[in-house]
Amino acid sequence: MMDETPQSPMDAAQGAGTLIGRTEYRGRAYPHVVEKLAFVLTFCSAVYAGIWLWNDSNWANYLIWTTTICGLPIAILIISEAFGRLINAIHIRRN
Repeated sequence: MMDETPQSPMDAAQGAGTLIGRTEYRGRAYPHVVEKLAFVLTFCSAVYAGIWLWNDSNWANYLIWTTTICGLPIAILIISEAFGRLINAIHIRRN
């Protein structure tokens, strides 16, 4: 029976650590909750925009379908990415 834990060749050659041997420091925690909240708010806004499109917009049906299927998901992606980058920029500047 083998009681040894398997070790990768990289660990055996360099020891446990980073690949280039640098020292890493633990920084502040990233605000994931704020970014997720921004995504949820963006998603809810898109749902309300979709409800408005179908009920009150008086647009042609092909425009409503195109906007619902293509426009709103792309808008969610772009807006939530912008919020994420804004949150990241604020997080980096606070150091």
